[in-house]
Amino acid sequence: MTARALLAAITAATALAALVPACNERAVVVAASPAPAPALIAAADDAAASCETCHAAIASEWRASFHRAAFTDATFQASLAMEEPKDHAFCTRCHAPAAAAPARGGVAAGVDCAACHASAHAGAGAGAGSGAAAGSGAGSAAGAGAAAADAACAGCHQFTFGDGRPDLVQETVSEHAASSYAGVRCAECHMPVRDGHRQHRFVSGHAPSQLARAVHVEVTRDGEKPNALRVVIRVDVGHAFPTGDMFRRARLVVFAEGARGEIVAEAERTFGRTWGGVASGEHAGAREQRSDTRIRGTWCERIDLEAPAAPIVRVRWTLIYERVLAMRGPHVSIASSDSITEGELRW
Repeated sequence: MTARALLAAITAATALAALVPACNERAVVVAASPAPAPALIAAADDAAASCETCHAAIASEWRASFHRAAFTDATFQASLAMEEPKDHAFCTRCHAPAAAAPARGGVAAGVDCAACHASAHAGAGAGAGSGAAAGSGAGSAAGAGAAAADAACAGCHQFTFGDGRPDLVQETVSEHAASSYAGVRCAECHMPVRDGHRQHRFVSGHAPSQLARAVHVEVTRDGEKPNALRVVIRVDVGHAFPTGDMFRRARLVVFAEGARGEIVAEAERTFGRTWGGVASGEHAGAREQRSDTRIRGTWCERIDLEAPAAPIVRVRWTLIYERVLAMRGPHVSIASSDSITEGELRW
């Protein structure tokens, strides 16, 4: 297989990983997970409709957003099914703040309007939204709204495991505070002003075009060592890349081609977090972070294409963004993936 054909197949192939157990690994048994009844889905739309009276465009954007599908999304449902039933409420607190409020649509509403806008929702618990209103006006009003939106985002984008340990499941707020974009509000990127209001599609890691605009890869031939590359990845975002979900990651895949298009050498780098279990003590068995190779700002490294099978005539590369369903040591099941950017270098 040529490098071109292999690169074209990578993204499609990773989606199959979730269906096939890794070698020497017990297959993951996925139990049925709770799913909202059609009546609740209708109720979610009814609840949004009450806001839509004055905010039709915003309600329409929300209906098409991943906030709306935060609980019903197939990847989340599959992940939830792998968790212990006792932990479901922990997950639901952010993915469906209206779970205990059927009139708002229950779990089918996902992250509904009230989760961020209704002051009555404040104090519903960590991860359930702050109750601060994310402003919808343009100009100075939009600026004030952006500040309020940051507060509304924090509860579900930085939190611990809830077991008394300080370990963070997500740490996006701290990442932002430590970045060169600390003065830029979350909403400036994730809720840009469109048609006089802040867009409620919540652009994020599910939008390949947004990722492609934020991540830049430069590949050059190393001047000091033969058969080596110098790779620089610059990430123009105010948090680590990737951020958010504990299993989300990115992979840089590099292939060297021979004269006939055959692969003569290859290399790979992974950017993400790995997890293990606490060995002993009060929290034995609980998840704990083992490594973090995510990119903050700029990453640069020399990559050796050691002992190529034939002279290199061209190098191809691609950076893949992966939404991981499950991870056990080196074995990873991918729910979905996107090629963010790719390119080639004549040798």
